Formats: sequence, C-alpha cells, structure tokens
Amino acid sequence: MNIAIVDDDVDFSSELQQYVIMFIERLYTRYEIDIINSDFFNNSLDKNYDIVFLDIDLKEINGINIGKKLLVSEANPIIIFVSSRGDLVFSSLSVRPFYFVRKAYLRQDLEEMFILLKTYLKETMQLFTFDFHGRKTNLFLKDIYFIESSGHDVTLYTKNGEYCYRSTMRNILDTLGTETIVQFQKSFSVNLDYIKEIEKNTIILKNNEEFNIGRKFKNNVIQKYKEHFLR
Repeated sequence: MNIAIVDDDVDFSSELQQYVIMFIERLYTRYEIDIINSDFFNNSLDKNYDIVFLDIDLKEINGINIGKKLLVSEANPIIIFVSSRGDLVFSSLSVRPFYFVRKAYLRQDLEEMFILLKTYLKETMQLFTFDFHGRKTNLFLKDIYFIESSGHDVTLYTKNGEYCYRSTMRNILDTLGTETIVQFQKSFSVNLDYIKEIEKNTIILKNNEEFNIGRKFKNNVIQKYKEHFLR
C-alpha cells in the first residue's frame, strides 16, 4: 500500500501522517507513506500511489490540477482532498475525490472518512486468486482495468499486464462478486474506477480506448456509474 501526503505545510503533513499510520496499520502490515512538501506536480505523479491526501491550496500549484492528472492516470489512486478552504469543496468535485477533509475539523472529518475508506478498501483491495499457466496468481480487484471474454477464455487487462485463462464472463463476474466491475457488452466488463468518462453510448477508458455500450447493458452501466461516484 503506497500513500502520499501532498501539502506545503510540513508540520500539518506530519500530524496527518500519524493519523494515517494509526488507521492503515490496522489493515496492512506493509505500507509506505511519502510526504511531499515541494515540487508537487512531478512528485505526485512519480510513483503509483494507492491513496493520495492532497491539499488544494498549494503555494506552487492548484491541487485540483494535480488531482485531474491523477484522475486519468493508470495508477488510479484514491484521492482525498485535505484543505483549510472549505469554499473549494464544490470545485473539487470535478476530480471525483473520495472525500473532502476540512483542516479545521481534521479529527472529526478523518474519523468519518476512515470508516468509509475501510469499507471501500475491503472491497477493492481484496485479492482475486486464479490459475495462470499452472500457477496460483493473485490480483487486487482495483488493479483489474477491464475484462474481455472469447469463447471459454477470459483476458484480464490489469495494472501488471494481461492474463488469459479458461473461464467465462458470467463465471468470473460471479466469482469476483463486486459492484465495481460492470458488464457493458456481451464480451466486455470494466472497472468503474478505470472509466475516464461516458459520452452517450461510449465508454472512454483512462488509456483513451473507447468502447460502445451494448443496448442491453446501458441502463445498468449508467446507474452503477452514477452510484459509484456518489457514494
């Protein structure tokens, strides 16, 4: 689990880090937390972070601009805005943040956010185990970008490459058992977090690939997409 705290306030960054450590060590034995207090744009995109705590009102750059870059990156991190500017909460929505933490109410907001984050991580960071070339292979659900089926084979397109093995779309969706991955064609399913945008009948992925949404699946895809980003 790789986490970044992006803030130009050194003392506040250290305070937030302690709260994050108390939370994350209950869930994971292996984690890294980087504190980024300068060169925000380059450092924030330099590593594949799973969670980014991002101040909006940075001295060098608007944090929302960093968030927009992270939003379309294949790293697909969870973005949590942390700011003393409560008036910027609506501006931040364009980045689809997981939460907006107010510095003036830090402990209160973090307590509420951590409850939601724990539930979200349990779903998206659970491991999916399957046989690949005779070996047991593990993937986090969040690292599966989309799935393609062909006959009795499925291909998982993931953060770490492609994996093809014997299964069907119905079987793998039943096995995954998650609301995060949604079928949009007979032969394709997608991780909602990997969608850049939906335009009419077209899904645009973060790698800019485009797919038509099947008529049979359109209503469900749109509904799940809205629910996912209004959680």
